[in-house]
Amino acid sequence: MQIPQLRMESTFAQLGLNINKPVQSIKQPQAEMNLSQTPAELTIVQGKTKLQIDSSQARANIGIMTSMQFSDTNAAYGREKWLQSISEKSQEGDRLMRIYTKENAIAQIGREKGLRVLEGGYRPPSTSNDEGVDVSFQAVPATINVKRNGMSIHPVTRPPELSYTPGKIEPYTIQYNSLKISVVGSQLDKMM
Repeated sequence: MQIPQLRMESTFAQLGLNINKPVQSIKQPQAEMNLSQTPAELTIVQGKTKLQIDSSQARANIGIMTSMQFSDTNAAYGREKWLQSISEKSQEGDRLMRIYTKENAIAQIGREKGLRVLEGGYRPPSTSNDEGVDVSFQAVPATINVKRNGMSIHPVTRPPELSYTPGKIEPYTIQYNSLKISVVGSQLDKMM
């Protein structure tokens, strides 16, 4: 006797996947430094140089005198003659006082004075050997001022630019699952 059997045939479902990978991009824009350099300031001040030339002594040496120089020269000459006269009078008095020398002092003094009148009168002072020009020079150094103004930095930073496209998975069916059941070895109605 045959025992009826149930026979099952099944096929598994097969799935396929369409995979789109995720995409991520990162861009970093360049930062801006914004440097600015203020020029330094240089100030140079040159003082005036002083030059003095005094030629009054040179003019006096060649006989061209100012009124003050002429007055001073005459005063010096008068003083010199005055002191010389005092000295001579003192010496003449000493000679007249010495009677014991048996010298004819009055005649001798008269003869000396007569010869001196012939020698001449006023003579201007002799010229000096130097030129008589006084030159004075006074140099004033330059004043230099430096002002450093420095530099300024104003950086501008930029955040990174991120873009992200998420991945996508799309499933699809390659083969559907199935199950077949059949009865074998039986006289039974196969309708099920």
